[in-house]
This record gives sequence, C-alpha cells and structure tokens, in this order.
Amino acid sequence: MSYPDYDKKVDAKTVVPGFITVDEALDCTTRADADRAKADQLAHNNQYRTAAAMAIGAGDVCIKAEGAYWWDVDGVKHLDFIGSVGPALLGLNNPFVVDAVKKYLDKHLITMDPLMLHQTTAAFSANMAKIVPYLPRAVICCGGAEANETLLKMLRIAAYRTKKGKNRMLSTLNAFHGKTQATVNLGGKAKWRMYQGPDLPGYTHIPYGDWRAAEEELKKGDVIAFFCEPIQGEGGINVPPDDYLPKMRELCTKYDTYFCLDEVQAGSCRTGYLWAHQYYGDKARPDALAFAKAMSGSLIPTGGVLASEELYMAAYGNEETAFFHTATYQDNQISGITALACLQFMIEADVPGTIRKNAPYFWDGLRKIAAKYPQVIKEVRGRGYMIGIEYKQNKDGNYYTVEVCKHMSVVGHVSTMFTINNDAVCRIYPNYWATKEDFDWALSALDAACAHALEVMGG
Repeated sequence: MSYPDYDKKVDAKTVVPGFITVDEALDCTTRADADRAKADQLAHNNQYRTAAAMAIGAGDVCIKAEGAYWWDVDGVKHLDFIGSVGPALLGLNNPFVVDAVKKYLDKHLITMDPLMLHQTTAAFSANMAKIVPYLPRAVICCGGAEANETLLKMLRIAAYRTKKGKNRMLSTLNAFHGKTQATVNLGGKAKWRMYQGPDLPGYTHIPYGDWRAAEEELKKGDVIAFFCEPIQGEGGINVPPDDYLPKMRELCTKYDTYFCLDEVQAGSCRTGYLWAHQYYGDKARPDALAFAKAMSGSLIPTGGVLASEELYMAAYGNEETAFFHTATYQDNQISGITALACLQFMIEADVPGTIRKNAPYFWDGLRKIAAKYPQVIKEVRGRGYMIGIEYKQNKDGNYYTVEVCKHMSVVGHVSTMFTINNDAVCRIYPNYWATKEDFDWALSALDAACAHALEVMGG
C-alpha cells in the first residue's frame, strides 16, 4: 500500500534536535545503545520502577526473544521464567500468534471504531461461548485492571436492577486486582491505596480461603458479588483449600450473590486448565470472570470479561444502559485477533495437557532443593506453571527472596521476580516451550542462588 500524494516534508531531527527515530530506537544492539536507553528511561520514564528492576539484576535491553529465551545486548542467553509476570505463557514471540497479528495488519482493516462490526472479537467471543457455554457474553479490553474495572461496573449496574438493596463487593485480603481507582479498593492490600483516600465505600475484605468468614458477610444480605482469584498471584501464589471455591459457589447461590473470579494470572492455561476454576470440574463455575495476561500472547495489550447471560443482560440488556460502559479501545480488532490466535494455539497445541504432563518433573526438582535448603526455603506452592517459592528470614529478619532472585538473574541467567503483595515469595512462571533441559537449568540456578544467599546473609 502506498500514498502517492505523500512525501516526507521535513526530517524530524531537523525540527527536534536529538530526536530519536523509529529505526534508531529499534537498533539498540550494543552496550552503549543500552546505556543510552537506560539513561533515557531513568530520566523520563518511571525512574524508580526502573531502578527497582535493576536492583534485582533485571532492567537490561533485549535484542531478541523467542520461545523460552531472550538475549541481551552482550549476546548472553537468558531463560525467561517470569514471562512478563504472566503474559508470555505461550512463549516469547509465539510464531503462530505473531503470524496472526501480521495477517491482520496486512489486511489494512479498521482497528478501532465502535460503529463497525469487529469480526475478530466476534470470532473470539463466539468460540469462547462454545468452550464455556455458561459464560456466553464477552467484552474485550486492553488489560487485567481494565477487565476487572469493567466487571465491577457490570456487577453494580446489574445489581441496581435485580438485587435491590445490595451495595457491597466482598473480596479477599492480600488480593490484587489492578491499580485503577476501583480495583485498588477491590484489592486486599492497603499499600496500593496509600495517599488516594478516602477509600471508596462498598468494599469489604476477608481472609482468603475462609468460607465461614465469607458466609458471615453474605448473611447480611447486602453483598452484590464475591470476587476472588482462583489462586492468589501477587499475594504470594496462595492456593486455597480444595473445598473453598466450590463452597463459595454454593454460598453465593444461597445468598443471591454473584460469584466472580479474577483469572488474569491463574487463567488462560497457566494452571493446566484453560480456566483455573475448571480444576474443580463443574463445582466452581462463576457468573463472570476477568482475563488478560496469557491471552495477550505477550504481544498486544489484551484483556476481557466473560459473563453469564443473566448478568450481562441485567447490566446492558436495554437501551438505557447499553452505552454505560464503552471505550475507544473496547472490543478493538487487534486485541481480538491476538486473543483469537492465542485461544486457537492453546487448543491445537494442547497447552493445558502439556503443562499437566511436564510440570511434575519441575515440581519434583523444586521440592528437592527446598529440602536441601530448609534454612532458606519455607515452602514451594502453586499449580501447573504458576509457582511460588516462599523464603524464610535470616537472623537479622531479612528475607532471602531478593538475594536469591538477583543471583538467579545475574549469575544463573534465569529471569524470576518476587510477588508485589508478599515480599517473602518469589514466583516462577515457565512457558509452554520450556524443555527438561530448561527446567534443569532453572533448578541448577536456584540451587546455586540458595547456597549463595545462605553464604552472604547467614542463617
């Protein structure tokens, strides 16, 4: 495609001295290039987050990424076992998903226009309705926080119509649901609400995994929805008792309360099931769920909500409220094609089955290392490729977490990261392409890092 009437009127560098062009930004291939990028990011683009990443041995420039690996500007190969904190479950630059996005761009379609039909989001939504028929309505957006915000709004509008007198959201302590104004109030960590008060009304937090505490709140009759993660991610990869989610489904039905799941981290195959609640068969079916991360292929910002017919129609099933929650990028085509491609790859490559088959080998190795270093590691927990290692404190009260993560990254060249709601826990998120040799690489790096941390920090 060409624009014959267009020519470059002026060089951007002439207009803005020192302007960094597209080609220059992408041609970041030497240590000097990386240093310039680092300086620019520290000066102009979230200085302290960048500094924090550098403190744990992260924050380098990537020149290539594929499958389970990425390479830095020095040509060093790294094992990616953090996966952008979840999105890269299908691998870095998954060729099937990349090709789908390229096909879409080559067609020169309209990406964002609320008055257009969106064939890619329509296809994703129709496919998902076939897979989880109890959640036949979908909304596509641009990330996990936006998905949870979308769902919260849907729930409140629906409750106004069908659950008069109900005005509270019930969620769990230590939960993380995003950092928008509403989702930080839904989340169970006061830290993320600091300096933003007063807190929004209508949010109550109870201990995760405690259905009795939940029932005490549900009995009051004013709870719109119970909202939780099937496995708490940022809270420290906390797995609830096996009877918890089925019991909560039961209680929500009993007390006329919506049962909603944040599957942003645990969903999209990470735990060995397309959706984490499917681990329980039919016993924990939600009225709605939020998704993002791995359904983006770590390529295009993608998230969304799957909802029951009853909930969706209660919220948006007439002209009065149909436009109460719309956005320029809602149901956009490029997020739609990305989610569609991810879903197709998940099915055709049997990603859940691969995870269930391969995870036990890695788990066995992790447990052996935990037994080898009882002074350092308290517990290994999680499910499938959603793994958390909780570390102990040394005699000075400092957790081994950061020292282990840093050594694994800098010396072992294995990317991991702690959870932001629990400083004691380091998460390990392998991806679909990880081999037995990659698991051995990660285990060797963890073994060496534990030995190092014990040596420099003491017992």
